[in-house]
Amino acid sequence: MIAFTYAVIAIVFVVLGIGGIMYLDHLFSKSVGDRQFAIKGRRIDTDDPFVRAQFRKFYALRVAYSLLLIVLLFVVVSHVG
Repeated sequence: MIAFTYAVIAIVFVVLGIGGIMYLDHLFSKSVGDRQFAIKGRRIDTDDPFVRAQFRKFYALRVAYSLLLIVLLFVVVSHVG
């Protein structure tokens, strides 16, 4: 039964992780609209200061969301059993 619980936790956190990051990327794309930019890894290639500011903001949100999921994972796993 514990193995099943860990499997469910793993599936939920993978879905939350991928889905949340994809949603934040979608919000970033909506916020900059039709402005020109190219994302290369952790860098952005653009001359528009608004796009750079939005990228920094959404990158910080992605990092905070990832850290929140890690902390939440430790809390949930510590209460199994």
